[in-house]
Amino acid sequence: MGLEKAWHHQTIIKTVITRDDFPVIVPAPLTYTVGDQLREWDGMAVPISADDGLPVGTAFGASYSLFTPRDAMGYLEEVLAGTGHKVESLGMIYNRARWFVTFSLDELAGVAPAGEAFKLSASGGLDKSQSPMFNLTHTVQVCANTVRIARAGRALFSSKLTKGFSSRLEASREALGEVVGMARVFNETLRGLEKVKASVDEVRAVYAADLSEAGADLRSSRTANTLEDLVTGFRRGRGNAGATRLDCLNGYTEVMGQGLAGSTSRRDAFSRWQSSEWGGNAGRKEAFAAAIATPGGWDRMVSVGNDALADARRGAVTV
Repeated sequence: MGLEKAWHHQTIIKTVITRDDFPVIVPAPLTYTVGDQLREWDGMAVPISADDGLPVGTAFGASYSLFTPRDAMGYLEEVLAGTGHKVESLGMIYNRARWFVTFSLDELAGVAPAGEAFKLSASGGLDKSQSPMFNLTHTVQVCANTVRIARAGRALFSSKLTKGFSSRLEASREALGEVVGMARVFNETLRGLEKVKASVDEVRAVYAADLSEAGADLRSSRTANTLEDLVTGFRRGRGNAGATRLDCLNGYTEVMGQGLAGSTSRRDAFSRWQSSEWGGNAGRKEAFAAAIATPGGWDRMVSVGNDALADARRGAVTV
């Protein structure tokens, strides 16, 4: 089921897709026969589809947590509440033993790399063959192959369906919320920042302020290299022209996330929304965006950064 016809031409087209398009999956008691007696296997069950009563997975006991596609969609819809998104595809494969759903993250459309779009995919199995997983990807899932590709994307959550699954799932809410939160921040600030011109000297000072306020020593080679990378990101980062405050934000996001184009970093594009070697980077990038977009924030950082750069030059050791 999807918004558009997939390559296999088996898509059921719908203008709005909801979790009700998945069948209700419920646990049914597992029974067996001894002679002519039907007995129930205490503590064991098998997932069945309520629409036809047929099994869609393997038998499981008390240590297994049944996590249905409706459960997954309900959880992700809660996480994505209040943000621009829509369900782009969903389905079940392998005799309904596996399921998938793709959310289009519309709020990220304006900040996605050219020709790409951000998707949040979820997939899993009811037959213990595939643990539930949430991924950031560019792929719309429509078949087994596209599910495999999507699961190779940036994993936000993956867990076996054992005891404690519910608590682990709940703990993933923060990581997913960071991604969604960054989408909101960028959408609120992008349009304003792209209208305001910025010079290289201003941007260097703003980056220096951010580094020094984070505790970095501007006299160290490592910090100096990071500062130059940030300035390069402003001037020549992906899609940047080195002209506006938006370019400043994009340069910061690129360097602190996926790394500059042509660098040795192997981090994928989605790392810009998540932590990197700096730790808690989603929060740091959110704070930077807020700092330069707050009234008076840009001028404050330029002043702080120029002072920090001057102090660093005075404290530098010359040979």
